[in-house]
Amino acid sequence: MAAAAAGEDRLSGLPDDLLHSILRGLPLKHAARTSALSRRWACQWLRALASSPSIDLTDRDFARGQPPARAAATVSRCFRLHAEHGAPLNAFRVALGLGDAASALGRDVVGWVAARGARDVEVDLTPPPQEEEDDTDHGSAAFLEIPGDLFLAENSLERLALGGRFGLRAVPAPPGAAGLARLRSLSLSDADVTDEVVQAMVSSFRALELLSLRRCRRLTSVRVIAGGRLRVLEIVGCLAVRALQVAAPALESFAFHGDIVCSTDPDEEEDAGGVLLGDTPALRDAYLSHLGFGDYDDDRHEECIAHANVLTLCSVGLLGTYRFGVDAPNLQELQLLMPSLGNGDVERVSACFEFISVPILDRLFIRLLGGPADAGGAAASLPAAAEDEPDIVPNVDIVLDHLTLIKSVNIRGTRCELRLLRFLMNRAPALGEVVLVIAEEEGALGGQETMAIQTRVPAMRTALPEARVTVCRPGKDGSRPGTPHTRSCTMSSSSFDFRF
Repeated sequence: MAAAAAGEDRLSGLPDDLLHSILRGLPLKHAARTSALSRRWACQWLRALASSPSIDLTDRDFARGQPPARAAATVSRCFRLHAEHGAPLNAFRVALGLGDAASALGRDVVGWVAARGARDVEVDLTPPPQEEEDDTDHGSAAFLEIPGDLFLAENSLERLALGGRFGLRAVPAPPGAAGLARLRSLSLSDADVTDEVVQAMVSSFRALELLSLRRCRRLTSVRVIAGGRLRVLEIVGCLAVRALQVAAPALESFAFHGDIVCSTDPDEEEDAGGVLLGDTPALRDAYLSHLGFGDYDDDRHEECIAHANVLTLCSVGLLGTYRFGVDAPNLQELQLLMPSLGNGDVERVSACFEFISVPILDRLFIRLLGGPADAGGAAASLPAAAEDEPDIVPNVDIVLDHLTLIKSVNIRGTRCELRLLRFLMNRAPALGEVVLVIAEEEGALGGQETMAIQTRVPAMRTALPEARVTVCRPGKDGSRPGTPHTRSCTMSSSSFDFRF
């Protein structure tokens, strides 16, 4: 009691090792706030972080409101303190929206990328979303060039992720990049990287298992000729890409969002455009989205899905599959991304099952992205009695023998939605569960559309009356989730790694 009355700071009297252990267990922004406790505490959180084998400064709140130079100085000080401690460094991750200030702080930033002995390095200089939207002139900002010495000097890097206007023009031709012989994962976002550099990196980094290229605007014709280790490939939002050639026999997961579609025809000319995949017998997860790039205008079908167990297609790619026919003998889970669901979209989805062979399809997920309905106008968006609607594809024998789960997200109970649901439910004799997640918007629950869902969908179960129907808010269903794709990344027109 006497100590308390005298204002003794018993917490500050604890040994440094114990204090550091406590601080390392706190979220970064909370640990940083302990600086206000006393002069002794001003640097305790920083010293605690510097004594850890993992330095993680990806919580942008720790630098909120600070000038870029001051925030960068804090990161560099932590880096130096860690070197003084001499502790092994396994991972170094930092996220600071430096923007144009990155060039002035180039020496510090390059030092972070070449983090001493770290196996996992992530440096993200991407501005916050609101600032990124304002920066429309991407060509005016300078890139921070990564020197070629990084690729020559021997190091322990296994994962490297760079985001926010890094330049990678100095990658030496193989086998000059032997210093990164252990690199297994490479992710580049908004980087100044050319087709030739990508080809050189893939050839040099023999242990590479994951390659992710996002919003790299200088890529036009990409060749990924890998050995037997590359398992994951992502080309997302690289707007100038018109040709992609892939030869990766161990590829398990492939994601592409852009202005071209797929082909596996070995007779295609290399410069003809499109995505040319070699033999991919290990492919299990494919994500193909054309959303945001206009109409489908290519006459090549997407045979790259032939081996996939899990497939995500947008409405544009769906048009190609049923126009030319696709066999998907291994497909167990189909995820459809629909900007809208008007009359034309409904017929497109139904025609998909007429022309695509999916003999073991078990799970169907449909995400409506909230766009306006097409031809059909207001009538397409109004609820209607399902029994008053004609069948979508009358007199066509379509049976989805193995389909057990249908889940639709952002449903509003429109006439077109109910029509599509009835078509699917009446052709799935093994159907056990239907989950309808209502659109999360003001007035969505309790409205006319919701009443239509709750009263009319259960009446559609003519194929299997005992199938369970759940109508719920987002995040409130207990159904089996859709398979998430390998990684998450944002795109200009839609979101990758949808959580159904």
